[in-house]
Amino acid sequence: MAPVMSSRLWSGRPLGYAAAAAAVALVAAGCSLDLSDLRPGGGEQTQEEAAPVEAAPVLEGALKRLEAADAIAVQGKVAAGGEGEGVNDAALTVTSAGTVQGTYQEGENEAEVLEAEGRVFLKAPDEFWLDQNIANPDSDQYAGSWVRVAKEQLGLDPGAQLAPAELAATLEGMGAASDEAQLEDLDGTPAYRVDLGGGDENRVWISEEEPYTLLRMEIENLSTGSGGSGDEEGSEGSEGEESPSDDASAEDAGGSGARVQFNLSEPEAADVEGVYDTAIAAAEDELTSSRDARIELNWQGQIDLQCQTGGACTVSGTAEDVSDGGGEGKVIVKMNATFKNDELGEKKCDSTEVLSAGGTVDMSCSVDYALEPSTEPKDYEINATSVLSTQGLSKKSAGKVADALEKQKKALSESGGEDAPSQEESPAEDGGN
Repeated sequence: MAPVMSSRLWSGRPLGYAAAAAAVALVAAGCSLDLSDLRPGGGEQTQEEAAPVEAAPVLEGALKRLEAADAIAVQGKVAAGGEGEGVNDAALTVTSAGTVQGTYQEGENEAEVLEAEGRVFLKAPDEFWLDQNIANPDSDQYAGSWVRVAKEQLGLDPGAQLAPAELAATLEGMGAASDEAQLEDLDGTPAYRVDLGGGDENRVWISEEEPYTLLRMEIENLSTGSGGSGDEEGSEGSEGEESPSDDASAEDAGGSGARVQFNLSEPEAADVEGVYDTAIAAAEDELTSSRDARIELNWQGQIDLQCQTGGACTVSGTAEDVSDGGGEGKVIVKMNATFKNDELGEKKCDSTEVLSAGGTVDMSCSVDYALEPSTEPKDYEINATSVLSTQGLSKKSAGKVADALEKQKKALSESGGEDAPSQEESPAEDGGN
């Protein structure tokens, strides 16, 4: 029987990288939001100053209306809470169940935003991704496709922090810092300004007429203590089976929050249904082919190639999270290996595992050249390459997401009011991918 001998591993670059995308440090634009030109009262007074009214009833009425809303549309600026963070534009529609659709813009580069069942995805051109601190083996596949990102990517988690009831609870917790609300000119519309507690720059503007409606908010630290409805990937087998796990990032949303200046409005029912239609279609057709940028990964050391007499060859290695402590959750990691020999040809295999942020996972896959026994043994040199990639959502999780969104949309249509709960089971139960 002819022996097949293991030889060298061939790769023209580090084996974790199919094509290393350029990683350009994000240029900070400064954390301070200059809202002087937008803030009511910043220019000359154009109307006779009205007598102030009691703030508490105005604020309470607006927050009750917000809490009961099916969805809210926000448009304005957001900056992450850390020093030196850039100020970016966002236009988002957020349903009461935390489903989000809209856009997010950094400089001249705009990304589509989708959040469904606690998972945040962006779809953006290559220029957007080149401006991010992300360098993954599959970064060259990000452009024009949905990519799952850490919630901090947007400076805030819109599904958890801007859903109507959650936002109302946050603003209610701040409370009115003054007993009086002053009527001001808000872009040509009379509105009561209510200063909030928790910071010198926290304030909202509320419609003059009842029912009181929240029109604008400026919050210097928008954070919640409840965290998001996010979820993490469990152990996935060949059929996509997943086990429950805890949300390692849930507590993070309660830390340093985002500085925001948003105009707010209530979208039409058709627009809310459109948010669900977009999210459902993505879950059914696109998200299983998405990538995952929540961690950076590479091979830990070298991969190993072992071949046996008869032609059975196995390539194995350990994938690791090489993020600077900023990884989030659990990510589906795929290994695609290619075995080559000039005479025997090319064979391929793949393997899928789940990598926890900050951890490692062993990966391997095998092929068999099935060489026939021979009276004249011959050695073959086998070369192998093995490339890592990510998957943003498993087929099983995508099905659960689509089903949950369908239920929310149906409940909204039937009731003409509140959305259904996010889902009956904990989002963490499906592993988050």
